[in-house]
Amino acid sequence: MQMIREIHHDMLTLPDGTQLAYRAWLPVNAESVPVPAILEFLPYRKNDGTIIRDEITMAQTAAHGYACVRVDLRGCGESEGFMTDEYSQQELQDGYDVIDWLTKQPWCDGNVGMVGISWGGFNALQVAAMNPPALKAIITQCSTDDRYRDDIHFSGGCLLNDNMDWAAFFWAYAQARSPDPALIGEKWKSVWLDRLQAMPFLAKPWLAEQTRSDYWKHGSVCENYDDIKVPVYAMSGWADGYRNTVFTLLENLSVPCKGLVGPWAHKYPNIAYPNPKVDYVSESVRWWDHWLKGNDNGMMDEPALHYYLQESVRPQTDYECRPGEWMSEPGWPSSDIRPHAFYLGKHGLSESLNEHVTSYAVCSPETVGLDGGRFCVGIRLDMEHPGDQRIDDAGSLVFDSEVLEDDFAIVGQVMAKLALVSDSPSANVIVRVSDVHPDGQVTKISHGILNLTHRNSHEFPEALNPGEIYEVEVPVNHIAYTVPKGHKLRIAISTAYWPLIWPSADNATLTILPKDSVIEIPRKSSFSTANPLKAYDQPVTFAGKTLRPSDSKRVTHRDYKTGLVTLETYEDFGRQYYNSCHTEIDFKIGQEMRIHPDDPLSAENEIDLTVEMGRDGWWTKIHSHYHMTCDHEYFYIKARWEAFHEGMLIFEKDFDEKINRNYM
Repeated sequence: MQMIREIHHDMLTLPDGTQLAYRAWLPVNAESVPVPAILEFLPYRKNDGTIIRDEITMAQTAAHGYACVRVDLRGCGESEGFMTDEYSQQELQDGYDVIDWLTKQPWCDGNVGMVGISWGGFNALQVAAMNPPALKAIITQCSTDDRYRDDIHFSGGCLLNDNMDWAAFFWAYAQARSPDPALIGEKWKSVWLDRLQAMPFLAKPWLAEQTRSDYWKHGSVCENYDDIKVPVYAMSGWADGYRNTVFTLLENLSVPCKGLVGPWAHKYPNIAYPNPKVDYVSESVRWWDHWLKGNDNGMMDEPALHYYLQESVRPQTDYECRPGEWMSEPGWPSSDIRPHAFYLGKHGLSESLNEHVTSYAVCSPETVGLDGGRFCVGIRLDMEHPGDQRIDDAGSLVFDSEVLEDDFAIVGQVMAKLALVSDSPSANVIVRVSDVHPDGQVTKISHGILNLTHRNSHEFPEALNPGEIYEVEVPVNHIAYTVPKGHKLRIAISTAYWPLIWPSADNATLTILPKDSVIEIPRKSSFSTANPLKAYDQPVTFAGKTLRPSDSKRVTHRDYKTGLVTLETYEDFGRQYYNSCHTEIDFKIGQEMRIHPDDPLSAENEIDLTVEMGRDGWWTKIHSHYHMTCDHEYFYIKARWEAFHEGMLIFEKDFDEKINRNYM
């Protein structure tokens, strides 16, 4: 291990003259003995945004002989310029140019790796596809290779409510916060005001681009996997919304690729929940040593995929730990996994087709999904995992297997092949896979969603012809979970899944035709537990304090006069002091999501965020409020942005948008 030094704040200059702010952790002798550099490129403010994980992970990695560099995107933190959108071509070009800048530093030996989670995982893939000469390998975590298929905006062609949440959160938490006057001096306020005036209302294009258009193809490396010519290590967690990407990258990349999936939510594996964590730094250093230093450490002789096979658990909305065991696969797809066919029989799931069952009809209450959990258990609010599924199942078609005589290990992607008829031109279908305990409790394992107007293409949707039979495939998100003997497997089919997705404009009834339907569940019967991953059971601490989940409050209530059901969530992260930048930050979120069980057009999503930040002599506040409703033809968004300095309002802007629903 080497002694390190930290560059708390500095600026690098891009070819167009724009300066980006960076922070770095370097071995103390790096200028005399240059080392490889590892870049993370994010909008989330290097000094008071990602600093908790950076001071843990980057410092530890630098001690192994690497220059770890955290750069804020153009227009974020103390970086100059303006941000225009997620993953803009300018952002990707900046990433390319930052890599070139790194090679010219006296402490860099010319070899560069790129790492990131979520946004940084996205642009690591996207910049890799541009092939900067010095980039030798990447680690991408909780990311996507297809921005339409697997992101916070759409799923299965359905609009995710997280799309609006993300627009409100991103503006308040990343885009709109003030530069730090201690770092850039007296010009901070003019820079801040110019930035506020220039900020685009990102909720509008994210909502208006409802099909897999060029807007979403940009930055989707699945358009041509062969553009990526450097080795890729893809990581995620079963509680994360981006786990499918690990498997699609393993299946499609032509370069060396490894995969790792734990039980975690949207976090680095060494600071993630649920437990068990793994020693991410040791694992990543082995990767970097192989590809950036040329050490033949045997890493690429190991299995291509390590994943955590979760054991059965009781349903609960938050977990400290998930029981299970680490497993390995030499490659993906695995030759040891076979599809096990189940049919929708008269008495439940059947392993043989029953020709005598003609049809089942379902028109779910719009409130089905209230116990479904969030798309992305990201910032670790409490109560984000799925709860007991029995109430949601009551509004769904439910098919149970017989009591299992042997353990049934599901590893991979369940595929629901359904023959169905709709009575309306638009409809959604949701398929859930669950574990039914002997006492009747039901644990959700995974789900799949499909907007049926997207049945043939996410790019060219087509209205349904009422009464016509369609054969569709609904892919369920990848999972590894063992349903034990004595339990039952359950398939539940619904037409609604609120509040995860915005409801279809039509209150459709679907008729499922079991004679031409089958559920294919990937079953694995033999396992390899060879696993080099090191457990990491150290508590996550910052500023001497052990970090714990925040105190979120979530309440569902029904207005018996109007029939509306409201899900209220309030989250107060408390005022936190960041010693590294002598700054206090106070972050609060309030949200109400309303819908009538019988009326998809009653849907409302209202979210309010406040971020206060500063110190004596400099105190700022950002406030954003978003409210979304709909009718059969349009989405309506009303939003307000406000910025305050020392309690005085210095910026305000209102938005009132009407956006055509098209095939939503």
